[in-house]
Amino acid sequence: MEIKKKQQAFEVALRELTGANPKLAEALKKDHIDLDTLTDIEVIELFWATELFPIYADKSPHTRRAYKQDLEFVLSFMMTKTEGLKRLTVLDIHRYLFDVNEQYSPRTAQRKNNMLKRLLTYLHINNYHQHNLAFHVKNQKRPEPLRREVDFEEIERIAESFRYTVQRAQKKELMELRNETIGYLLLTTGMRAAELLSIKFTDVKRNQHSFYLEVKGKRDKWRRIPLTEKANHLVSRLQALMMIEGVSSPFIAFSTKKANKALTYESLRLMTHQAVDHVANEEKSPPHWFRRAYITKLLANGNSLIEVMQLAGHESINTTNEYLQTLSHLSNISNANLPYK
Repeated sequence: MEIKKKQQAFEVALRELTGANPKLAEALKKDHIDLDTLTDIEVIELFWATELFPIYADKSPHTRRAYKQDLEFVLSFMMTKTEGLKRLTVLDIHRYLFDVNEQYSPRTAQRKNNMLKRLLTYLHINNYHQHNLAFHVKNQKRPEPLRREVDFEEIERIAESFRYTVQRAQKKELMELRNETIGYLLLTTGMRAAELLSIKFTDVKRNQHSFYLEVKGKRDKWRRIPLTEKANHLVSRLQALMMIEGVSSPFIAFSTKKANKALTYESLRLMTHQAVDHVANEEKSPPHWFRRAYITKLLANGNSLIEVMQLAGHESINTTNEYLQTLSHLSNISNANLPYK
């Protein structure tokens, strides 16, 4: 009986995997995946379902989103600039590499190249291509762009300018306070943008000494980030004003367009650019710039690499060590434990 239940559960999962297309399930019934009867889009669907996200996979939403973007780019290229997956040539591969190199930074290009490699290897292993075209996918050798030097006074002014990015008249005071809180948290916590957008009011905790945030970072790893008194004050004020205005949301960076949802990354990015414009700085800066400034100043204040690595949620100490390269440009930095008060 137990075996029968497990078999039924697998059948349900298999139907979810292949969707309503019986051709996809039929392609799995041999000792190799039979791709010859499928269209290019169906091949991509099966690649997604059996290689990237099989039934037993447990990938984060961040990974799923990144894979989806990369695979969409590959599919768009195949459909518009080649004669299809089956007729791919070495020249097509080099044309793809050229396009990726022209449009993306080295890191993003490498990620999209790796997706193409995985797809081509998948096609070869399943007898769709006679030769493995993945051997011709090479990562571009292009130097990383120079990082913008951190100016702590400027970045504080930008954080303070978040409240001035509100243009709507309705609930303007609430929107200004929300944006001010977002800017200040970016400045004083070093959180990744995605982490900040996922923070809820219930994630603000208190121990005997201070307030802190419980933050879930990459690979679902939790860490504690101390909050300044001002940060806690802003969060408390925001929650109180939301109650007065009749706005209900669990998220600190709440969306006004979708109930019980947080802002999107694109909205946060535009908000950051508007704050930069407000202080008359022509260069656009992503939300990640605040995180880099926070980590760099932690190191400049004398905190150890291992402490900063744990606080920032880095997986490798080498990532934290890269921030030291900017310290030679800094001067007149205080010795406080936290970068900002």
